Amino acid sequence: MDAATAPLAPNVRVLLVTPGVFDVAQAAAAPMDRIPEAFPAEVVQACTGVAPVLADPREAPGAAAQKLLAEPAVTAVVLVAPEGLAPPPTEPGVMPADLNRCCEPDGADHLIALLLTAQHPPRARVVAATGARGGLGVSTFLLHLARACHARGKRVAIVDADPAGSLGLLMGDGVLPGLRWADLPANEVAFRPERLVTALPEWLGMPVLTGDGRGGASGHEQLRPAVDALRAEHDLVMIDLPRGGLPPADATILLMSGLDLRSAVAAEALTARLKALGQERAEQAGLGGPQTLAPGPAPGTPTKVYTVVRKTGEDVTPDELALMTRTEIAAIIPHERAVAQRIARGDDPTRGRGALRSQARAVADRLLDLAQNPPEDAQW
Repeated sequence: MDAATAPLAPNVRVLLVTPGVFDVAQAAAAPMDRIPEAFPAEVVQACTGVAPVLADPREAPGAAAQKLLAEPAVTAVVLVAPEGLAPPPTEPGVMPADLNRCCEPDGADHLIALLLTAQHPPRARVVAATGARGGLGVSTFLLHLARACHARGKRVAIVDADPAGSLGLLMGDGVLPGLRWADLPANEVAFRPERLVTALPEWLGMPVLTGDGRGGASGHEQLRPAVDALRAEHDLVMIDLPRGGLPPADATILLMSGLDLRSAVAAEALTARLKALGQERAEQAGLGGPQTLAPGPAPGTPTKVYTVVRKTGEDVTPDELALMTRTEIAAIIPHERAVAQRIARGDDPTRGRGALRSQARAVADRLLDLAQNPPEDAQW
């Protein structure tokens, strides 16, 4: 069987818990329930090469999932059950899914995304950089940070989430040919990681998903499956996030702000919004939301926001900005005329030495240290 006809998720099994099956007390008299007509069983067969497995009414779903995991070549189990019937499993390799959601009109697409995620668990840490306002040099700092992490031996991917998709222009002429956002289907629910990565252009050995004259990412729904695919193949995924953009649920966020009053007030509001969003997502995940098979932050992990200070303006001090945003300062970056000149000429802005490069290296070291040794309440 060649790659074109091979199943999408050959190492995944789907365990189906139907209404009535989870009544262990009446298991001896209860017949095996059939697969609901609305459940896309044919999708499971096509994607895994194996039909969905009906849970035995005499066995708890968690134990049945572990039995499937013990089979040769099986690395993950998608446990599909009605809401409230099966407790969220904590064992690695088991992904819970809502039966009612899978039986909706677009349930097949949802199930395909789950199967691909189970086959290629997203292991990378996500770092999203955004600005309190425009003109602060967020994209330039992100490129320095990506280069610093890559130089330390980490597999790094870069994603331009801006609808304008102009990050590729900032990289200069070192970007190799490859697919841009406009070449990817806007309604794709999941990508095969190895195929997406090899089709993207590279910058200094790092795959880049950016836009061109046709535009950038069309929205969060297009961004999510692409980021999930890149997470399966890398250690770090760096996202250039537009102001007001929706970051992944477990992203570490670097918010850049100047020391002018306009930036400080905007940073205060953005930080509060991002933390509230992270708390809401954590609560949803704790109530049975989607879990992750990846080693690392789960979707329920509270959002971490750090501030990167750009030394423009004198209305507030860095300490006052930290109090306003209730965040820690990750770096303080002065304006560098040489970097601005390289950008104006269309050269690679990360070439050369300077404070921006040294600060990016310091932030990279701290990020990688937190990734390898995460304390319970990680502090910068």
